Amino acid sequence: MARLCHAGATGTGRGDAPAASPTPQHRILRGIESFATRVAPGARTRHDRPLARGRREWTSGWTRTAAERHDAGSISSEGGRSMPDLDDQVTVARRHGSVLAAPTFGGVVLALLFWWESLTPTLVPRPWAAQAAVSGVCIAVGYGIGTLVAHGVRRALVRWGRSPGPRTRSWAWLLLGVGWLAGVLGGSVLWLDRQNDQRTLMGMPPVDWSDVVPMVTGAAVLAALLVVVGRAIRMGLRGLDRRIRRHVPGRRAAPTTVLLGVVLAVLLFGGLAFRGVTELAGSAYGATNEETAEGIVRPEGATVSGSPRSLVPWETLGRMGRDFVAGVTTADELAAFPGTGGPPVDPVRAYVGVRSADSLDARAELAVRELERAGGFDREVLVVWVPTGTGWMIPEAAAALEQLYDGDTAIVGIQYSYLPSLLSVFLDDGLAVEAGSALFNAVEARWTQLPPDRRPRLLLFGKSLGTAGVEAIFAAVDARSSVGNLVARTDGALIVGAKHVNPIHSQITEARDPGSPVWQPVLDQGRTVRFLNRDPDQRPPSGAWSVPRIGYLQHPSDPVSFWGVEALWRPPEWMDRPRGYDVPDSARWFPVVTAVQAVSDLVLQLSPPPGFGHDYATDYAGGWAQVLPPDGWTDADTERLEQFLGHGTAGESEPP
Repeated sequence: MARLCHAGATGTGRGDAPAASPTPQHRILRGIESFATRVAPGARTRHDRPLARGRREWTSGWTRTAAERHDAGSISSEGGRSMPDLDDQVTVARRHGSVLAAPTFGGVVLALLFWWESLTPTLVPRPWAAQAAVSGVCIAVGYGIGTLVAHGVRRALVRWGRSPGPRTRSWAWLLLGVGWLAGVLGGSVLWLDRQNDQRTLMGMPPVDWSDVVPMVTGAAVLAALLVVVGRAIRMGLRGLDRRIRRHVPGRRAAPTTVLLGVVLAVLLFGGLAFRGVTELAGSAYGATNEETAEGIVRPEGATVSGSPRSLVPWETLGRMGRDFVAGVTTADELAAFPGTGGPPVDPVRAYVGVRSADSLDARAELAVRELERAGGFDREVLVVWVPTGTGWMIPEAAAALEQLYDGDTAIVGIQYSYLPSLLSVFLDDGLAVEAGSALFNAVEARWTQLPPDRRPRLLLFGKSLGTAGVEAIFAAVDARSSVGNLVARTDGALIVGAKHVNPIHSQITEARDPGSPVWQPVLDQGRTVRFLNRDPDQRPPSGAWSVPRIGYLQHPSDPVSFWGVEALWRPPEWMDRPRGYDVPDSARWFPVVTAVQAVSDLVLQLSPPPGFGHDYATDYAGGWAQVLPPDGWTDADTERLEQFLGHGTAGESEPP
């Protein structure tokens, strides 16, 4: 490499010329080298001092003529690799040195694509806040993936000597900015149109342009925060990697960093964070479980738990248990609607809270004794009910059954948790199954001791998380065996909004008759199991519905029944044609984005009005009437009962 010339010399003088004084370019390069040394100690010796070598090359170029720089190109002394521009080096140094650095081009490109796809509708309409959360997460994820991909592309282009020049980069950023402007405006218009089409179908209030501004702003702010957090995590991992490389040989350093990072993440999020969330949720919802809702008073009737004659103290029932027993259908309400035509009877509601006994088996045993004390085994219908995570017993479903049979019913349930179902799935996993098994086995054992002609008709009921406790008791190797187990030991079941991963629900869906859609599967021409909803074009299966009957209430738009983790990598089956009557035609699958939308649907599952999503308030009367109709009951009687109950306005909502 030619020696540096004096700043004022001419020609190609040799080393007798005095050294040039430091220039601003020299100072910048020294700053870059100093920064790189602090970020990656030892890099100058391990990589043969690349920055120092580059400095000699660049500084010699600054004192050469333009022709000499052209002849030398920007070729290094080691044979042909193009050296990056000084501006690029400064940009790289800044990019890796701050969480608030300028965005990457590839990241912004993919973020735009993820933003656009995040605006497509799914099963449940999204208000502006939910859409902002979905879009913000999708933009951040798209940015991260795009940055990673662009890093690999950039390295390949540099290796091939085809890096784009400054002019090309400037035009690319300009076009990308125009693309983002069009994407925000066009996406907002499409979001409004698609959301309002879905909302009109479900009878929900529309969204308008006043919702667009906070939606876009919220998405941008959330995405920026998530990107900053991601960069901070990346810088932390790089710092960890630098420390590891001081003690671990080169090839083993990267796997060691990854392994240690995973271990730290598991300890932090899987251990400390999980324990903290568990304790916080237990403390908050445990206190709520001890409360009594306004207007709820202790019942005096002998046929319900918590009364003066009950074996279960009122104080131990929990909030949901107190709501359930205090809301029993009264004699006046039964008299106002003649169901079977027989004389009204006081319904039995037996309930055991988490504080009523120490274990699930003890609660199940207490529930059977309470049921027998209240006269539950003398009723026409006995329902083993598995509640939701909080212990909630759906009042609309209980009232519909009691009115259908003029109160000649008994309902029994035990509380296994006081956490909401969305939390119980993660924090109390498996308790619903254990509670359902313990209660049913205990009730069945006493029920089978009765003479056959004195036994009440034994049914099962569960909604949402409670359906797991209903199904798991009878699950076998395939759908027909599982269904056979259920009908052999019961007189029927009403299963509402079954979870996507439930064993029998999954088996029936996979073994459904050819031509039947996933949102309304038909097994063996509907001989034993049928899926019920309010589809105006629904055609009943061709086969006769034998007794005992299993009925699934399932809306095509219910996210609980159709979303699973597999939405990350493949389209869900509910997107196949034909689609359910309440599913948007413009819904489509996109990797990662659809999974984020699924989380939003699950959180908003009860936001649609009755008859859509996870709200079945208007469906219980019809469900009971089809699974176990009283003698002489007709479709007109079902319509009359639905009108009497009047559950179609407010909808069902699990108390907070």
